[in-house]
Amino acid sequence: MAELPLEPSLSRTLIEANELGCLSQALTVAAVLSAEITFRSTRSKDMEGKRKRQELPDGSGWGDHIQLLQIFESWDRTGYDPRWCSDHELQVRGMKFSKDVRNQLSQIIQKIAKGSTDVQAKKERKSDPDYRKLRRALCVGYGNQLAERMLHHNGYHTVGYRAQLVQVHPFSVLEGDEYGKLPVYVVYHELINTTRPFMRNVCAVDQSWVKPILKKLERLDMNKLSGGSSGSKDPEPLEDKQVSSPKKAMDVKQSDVDSKIQAARERYLARKGKK
Repeated sequence: MAELPLEPSLSRTLIEANELGCLSQALTVAAVLSAEITFRSTRSKDMEGKRKRQELPDGSGWGDHIQLLQIFESWDRTGYDPRWCSDHELQVRGMKFSKDVRNQLSQIIQKIAKGSTDVQAKKERKSDPDYRKLRRALCVGYGNQLAERMLHHNGYHTVGYRAQLVQVHPFSVLEGDEYGKLPVYVVYHELINTTRPFMRNVCAVDQSWVKPILKKLERLDMNKLSGGSSGSKDPEPLEDKQVSSPKKAMDVKQSDVDSKIQAARERYLARKGKK
C-alpha cells in the first residue's frame, strides 16, 4: 500500500478489490477520483450541453463512484477519443490525466495483481451487474468514511468518532427507493462545507458489509487512543482539588505572615521593656 500514490482509503480499496476479483474496476475508480475529472462550464441557456451531460451513464442508481467508472469505460470504448469528452462536456485534460494515472497504478500493482488490470467493461458488468464486488471493496476501503441515513428523512450522520450530520451533495447520482428514501448506508470520498456539510462522491453499500466495520468501531477505546486511561470515570469535582487546594495554600501562607508579625511585635516590646 505504501508504494501506491493514493489516499489510504483508495489504496485499501485496491487491495480488497484484488481479493474480490474486481481490481480492474477499482483501478479505474481510483484513477478518476485522483484526477478529479470535471465538467466544462456551460452557460445556463446552453440546453444542448445539458442534454449531452444527461446522455452520460447514471451510475445505475448506486452512486457517484459507479458513474465515474461507467464514464471512463464509455470513453475506453471510443479508443479514448478526446472528441467524445468534448461532446459530453467533460474536460479533456482531466480525462487524459485519469488515463495516465490508471496506467501508472496498473504498473505498480501488477506484481501482486490476481487478475488482469486492463479495462474489461463488458466482461465485468455481465458477471456482476450490481457492482457488488466493487461496492464491497469500496466499503472496506472507506470504512472510516461511512455514513448512516437518519430514520425519518434523507439526512445522514457520519459513523465513528465525532459523528456529524451531513447530506448527500445535490449533484450526486445516488438514487432512492420507490418511497424516495436513500440507502441506509453509504461511503463518501470527501466532506465539503458550503451552506452545510455535504458528502461528495458517495456510493451505496449493504448493511451486511457494514456490520463488521461497526463492530470494530465499537471495540475501539477512543480514550486509550487519545492517551488517556481506559474505562469511563466520572470527572472528579473541581471543588475537591482544583479549587480547595489553592484556597488551603492561601490560608497557610496567611497564617505564616500573621505569626511573623506577632513574633516581630513581641521582640519590639521586649526591647522597649529593657530600656
